[in-house]
Amino acid sequence: MAKEYQIGILGIPGAKLAIVEAAFRKQCSDLGLPPDAVALINEKDIGSRNRKRPFTGVFFGYPNATDVAHPILNDLLQDSVIILPVVENLESAAELIPPKLAHINCLESSIANPKIERIVNLAFESFRLLRSERRLFISYRRLESQGIAIQLYEALDALGFDVFLDTHSVPPAADFQSVLWHRLADSDVIVLLDTPDFRQSRWTVQELARANATSLQILHLLWPGVPPDPHSAFSEFVLLQAKHFFDSARTGPAARLEHSFIEEIGRNVEALRARAMAARYRYLVDNFCDMARNAGQQALVQSDRFVALTLANTRSIAVVPAIGVPSASRYQEIEEAILNAPVKYGKVWLLYDDRGLLQGWLDHVEWLNRHLPVTAVCVSACRSRIEREAA
Repeated sequence: MAKEYQIGILGIPGAKLAIVEAAFRKQCSDLGLPPDAVALINEKDIGSRNRKRPFTGVFFGYPNATDVAHPILNDLLQDSVIILPVVENLESAAELIPPKLAHINCLESSIANPKIERIVNLAFESFRLLRSERRLFISYRRLESQGIAIQLYEALDALGFDVFLDTHSVPPAADFQSVLWHRLADSDVIVLLDTPDFRQSRWTVQELARANATSLQILHLLWPGVPPDPHSAFSEFVLLQAKHFFDSARTGPAARLEHSFIEEIGRNVEALRARAMAARYRYLVDNFCDMARNAGQQALVQSDRFVALTLANTRSIAVVPAIGVPSASRYQEIEEAILNAPVKYGKVWLLYDDRGLLQGWLDHVEWLNRHLPVTAVCVSACRSRIEREAA
């Protein structure tokens, strides 16, 4: 696997650097990732980072830190990059971090209690690698590739992914199509089996159209002789060859993929998932921050993966981006996290992407809003919500 996740090391880490590097390698192992899946980048090299890959920064504070000594901060803050300031003592934080980071909550990491695991966890949480579900959706045409779809389902499930396959994942008596669309909207990556007649099916074409409409990332497996779909803007194409199949069967119930190629698909999915999660988080954060600024309000990204919205009327709101479909458990998780934050906020918003979600689920979200202290706000309507709060 290429180095899909990037962590910038800023400031002066000192002796902690070696400990942090070892902790990142261990965390990769715990998550089932190769030890080289994460690249630690020195501050002087951050400007040349791969901007298509997820990135977060850790700033190790030191006495008399200045903005001038760290010009790369302008670039990172402009890109809404999460930066975690780490200081020896919270009471002296203002003297240990540059003024440009003064608006971000710091993590205390003293000699007696370095909290290395917390530093690592926050970095991985910024990549969404620590959420309990790693959701995939397999899109295929039953007549042509059901055997291969089941083969992929079993292999990816064994790798720790929560895989949706229509024949395995829809319970009896459920509204089949409703469950399918709902799960599609909540998936991190779609594995699409583009067989010769895949695009002849009304349902599979609709799946592809919905995926493109909601910016979902697609690992697009093209069967031999099938051209890429020019409308698949969010696809990463993989061209299948004869060597990728177990025997001569390419379609039908007997068709199977080679085991080594299945493993390669797993690696590709993990790599694409990293970019997919970063893109969905960036979509929420960038749109919200832009709308807040256009409304004349201040929105600043915090190291704990939420946006601090400071209104002109001095009220403050913690806005937490939520990838996928909001749930009651996510509401609870967000409320507890914000309550434990060192800065107290008047309100907590759960920011979500409403594109592609069923109306029934949106109605459920509104019901939760009337009964829970955390309020879900869809990104498409957040401008008007911000303006009402600021009035």
